[in-house]
Amino acid sequence: MTIQAGIIVMQGKIESKILKILPGPFTIITGGIILMFIILIMPAVHAHEPPMPVKRPIHDYIDPENPNVIKDVSDPFEAVNRRMYMFNAMLDKLVYLPVLRTYQAILPDPVEQCISNFYNNVGEVYTFFNAVFQGREQKAVETLYRFTINSTVGLAGLFDLASMHGVTRHNEDLGQTLGYYGVPPGPYLMLPILGPSNLRDALGGGAESLAFTITDPFRFGENTTSSIIYSGIQVLDSRNQVFFRYYMTGSPFEYEMVRMLYDRSRVVEIDN
Repeated sequence: MTIQAGIIVMQGKIESKILKILPGPFTIITGGIILMFIILIMPAVHAHEPPMPVKRPIHDYIDPENPNVIKDVSDPFEAVNRRMYMFNAMLDKLVYLPVLRTYQAILPDPVEQCISNFYNNVGEVYTFFNAVFQGREQKAVETLYRFTINSTVGLAGLFDLASMHGVTRHNEDLGQTLGYYGVPPGPYLMLPILGPSNLRDALGGGAESLAFTITDPFRFGENTTSSIIYSGIQVLDSRNQVFFRYYMTGSPFEYEMVRMLYDRSRVVEIDN
């Protein structure tokens, strides 16, 4: 329930932000799947996957004095969420990871970093507006500085020059803004493909995705091909930024740990 489970929760945090960058849910799924299968047919050297750890016995995780410590998150849809967790794990194993290994084999590390920098720079826009909405002046100023420098001198965000000068990236989204003003998280949700979330964060991410579609900052318009390429690469990059494997903890309570850690991490992000 430690670093390994925390890494898994990072997946939910990063994947959930796909919603606020991509041109809409249908384009996300269509673009991602099409690009994945296109890349799958390309030759590449697949790295050897380490074997999954053997699951440890349940009694290793039971605290006799507080046996229900990881069951205090509202999860009325637990049965469906658990099935979705297993679906995401299978999708990750059969699609995401093979495609990701191909992506990593084709692109040099510096190119992968430039792609990550580009999409992170797009996300600065959402962070800026949410920081303003929350009245966090320092975060807003630093984010605006980062976006300006990286978008110009950093060549459309390909190079993170702001971080090189000590101005690190912040992450703010509409779910955090709603939480800042007292909106409760609502029931826990395990979203298909996107991972851990809750009703508040899912609605916030959907609203930001809709805003991207309406404003169309890259002027995709009717150019479906460009939109699919943008979405597909962004899906791969989001997965590439998270180093984890489902069930890597070997714990029979991994679902509960991910649920708890996601809930706690969002509380910390809202408070900070």
